[in-house]
Amino acid sequence: HKVVPYCARCGTALSSHEVSEGYQDVEDPSVYVEFPVIDGAGELRSGDRILAWTTTPWTLLSNAALAVSPDLAYVRTEDGYVIAEARAEAVLGEGTRIADRFHGRDMLGARYEPPFSFIATEEFGERGHTVVPADFVSADDGTGVVHTSISFGEDDFRIGQQQGIAVINPVKLDGVFEERMGQFAGRWVKDADPGIVEDLRARGRLLKSEAYLHAYPHCWRCGTPLL
Repeated sequence: HKVVPYCARCGTALSSHEVSEGYQDVEDPSVYVEFPVIDGAGELRSGDRILAWTTTPWTLLSNAALAVSPDLAYVRTEDGYVIAEARAEAVLGEGTRIADRFHGRDMLGARYEPPFSFIATEEFGERGHTVVPADFVSADDGTGVVHTSISFGEDDFRIGQQQGIAVINPVKLDGVFEERMGQFAGRWVKDADPGIVEDLRARGRLLKSEAYLHAYPHCWRCGTPLL
């Protein structure tokens, strides 16, 4: 397997040169999602809520792991949220009360409840839906915890290879979710974002959602957002 930029409308992969021709500034939903710990490890305990941030909610349907930086400082707030110490006040507000401090390496192996259950944990393998180490995680933005979907992103794919996590891609070649994705089956993935956000909110899994302006690659031929 290899992760490549792909245009679902043209049905073709694009080279890095082609991708550079098609960036557009667009607004996407920026979501902070809660991942409840169900089997603690190290400093994490059952009931903690790990916070991860993404601007591609559609990839949450195939969430496979949460990546942390082993040497980065993390905290548990008095409310039970787990987040990088440097991002706590930016995400949770000034005056956030800290209960415990530890490092990413003290979180490894903890199991959590994924945001969606369309893909069973055992399909990903032994390390599916666990906290894993990654060298690219920082506290520059987000939460210092990276939601990882093995099929969508070169860094994600590399984590899968390192940790033995299976590649599971629930998106068909035309860019719509396959049949087992419940109410999202048959939906163009980017169009599914609002419904995914509302579903998370309704189930108490969404800390907050904001509009996020960023440069996103589009196909230079037809203008379709790339996957």
